[in-house]
Amino acid sequence: MPISHLPKNVRRQLRRFGPSMGRRPAVDILRGAVGAGVAILVVTFIVATLPHSRQAGIYLVSSFASMAVLLFVLPNSPLAQPWSAMMGMMISAVVPVAVLMVTPPPYADGLAVGGSIAAMMAARALHPPAAGIALLVVLEHEAGRRLGFDFAIFPIAVMTVLMIGFAMLWNRLFGISYPTRPLAYHPAHVGRARGPARSLSQRDLSNLLVEFNQSANMDPADLARLMAVAEHRAAESLLADTHVRDLMTQNPVTVSPEAPLSEIVRKMTALNVHTLPVVDNSGYYLGVVDQHDALEELFKEFDILRRPLRFRAAPPEAEVRAIFHTDIETVEGDTPVGELLERLARREARVVPVTESGRLVGILTRTDIMALLLEHSPAAHTEAELDEEVDDEDDDGEPAEAASPKTKPAARVEDTPERGGNTDPEEAELAAELHQSTARRPPVYEDTQYDTAESRGESPK
Repeated sequence: MPISHLPKNVRRQLRRFGPSMGRRPAVDILRGAVGAGVAILVVTFIVATLPHSRQAGIYLVSSFASMAVLLFVLPNSPLAQPWSAMMGMMISAVVPVAVLMVTPPPYADGLAVGGSIAAMMAARALHPPAAGIALLVVLEHEAGRRLGFDFAIFPIAVMTVLMIGFAMLWNRLFGISYPTRPLAYHPAHVGRARGPARSLSQRDLSNLLVEFNQSANMDPADLARLMAVAEHRAAESLLADTHVRDLMTQNPVTVSPEAPLSEIVRKMTALNVHTLPVVDNSGYYLGVVDQHDALEELFKEFDILRRPLRFRAAPPEAEVRAIFHTDIETVEGDTPVGELLERLARREARVVPVTESGRLVGILTRTDIMALLLEHSPAAHTEAELDEEVDDEDDDGEPAEAASPKTKPAARVEDTPERGGNTDPEEAELAAELHQSTARRPPVYEDTQYDTAESRGESPK
């Protein structure tokens, strides 16, 4: 009977008995296997060349083969680090000798192994192959060969040092850091941290591993790097699969090239935005007007008006056509959002105009991307939702296809005053003062037309 015909709950339980490790590349398989084999060969050759090595108590034990698996196949594991390997092996050689002094076999077998494990965990030096050393000491005692405390030095400590030294050279030959590098952390760097992993100290990460019972499987530094890479790749995948039309604000507020500065200031102040797109009467995109340029032009006009002994009339109010930018590139609605990250990272790039056949259909800002990332952040989902996503895997073990991001409903910028992002308080206060100053001017025809249309609830043209 094919597994696919079984009930879903049965298939889920059967998958728990399948392989849980990821498929390793052939290079990693050969690197670990060859390294472990060469290490055993090297220490064996050294022992064989030493005169009277057996009589001196220098010989190999089977636990060294298990230790080689950790040192060369899993060099990043906390179980394989020099402290765990050296102290774990020596503790497991000392504890059974002490147990045999007070407890005879066969009761000493379990006590020696259990005591060694407890001592290794208390010393934060858990090393699974070392448990075999504890049992070996008891078995040797039952066979008539009593080992003393010097057994922890010769051959255990000597052979372990040789194995660790060779593992350091072998792993470095393949660009692997062994022992693992500790997490670089300094309190002064917390404010500049990028991502949640970099804002956690080594103690925080260690407590996190203990909480999930993973302290023996992963180092805190590796956890921090894994979290950072996972966060980066998740964001890349999300932004690559999301198109501009899914996030953009449709039908944004615009200005015409003939609009005066007073209209620009009023709209920017009311909407709390820094830029406004410029379109013609047919809706074709022409450019973008920035708040900085509008304020500079208003400063020039105010400077002229405030000059003493002025014998000529005030200059006419500047229009949008004199200050807007035409070098802002547009994008199509099917452009992936990920392609715009570098562009929006520049300080001068506040918005990205979205056009279709030359007509403006929407704008995209940094705030839209931040909202997308926050919506898909772990904090936005409960543990029950995450567990449910894991349970909804396909029969072949691959995760189900992620749902496409929700299309943002059409909304005008008037309804979203927070779209301006991080507004400078001084700049906002200055804009408000300029708005109050320009409000005292005699209104021009465009302002009157805008106010009349707005009072009737119509869209201004």
